[in-house]
Amino acid sequence: MTPNLGRGACEALVDAVTLAELLNTRPVDEALRAYNRARLLRTQALRAASSGVMRLALAERGQPVRDALLGLASPGPGSRSGGASESGPGHR
Repeated sequence: MTPNLGRGACEALVDAVTLAELLNTRPVDEALRAYNRARLLRTQALRAASSGVMRLALAERGQPVRDALLGLASPGPGSRSGGASESGPGHR
């Protein structure tokens, strides 16, 4: 998975919770098999999304589409929407 989705820490937490729940409710061998099945399906979807985003980000002809999508995802310059950078520690 490429880092452009920023999912590394999130996936580690999801893996930990999923594995803990399965180990608490099933025998170890069965829990590990169920975990591997669940993780495989989830990570395949994330890999596909990551690959698609990376292709779009690197495509020269796709720059207008990429820029439009990024514009939808974030407020424009000078916007005071109260995002994390404006309300985080140390901001006055």
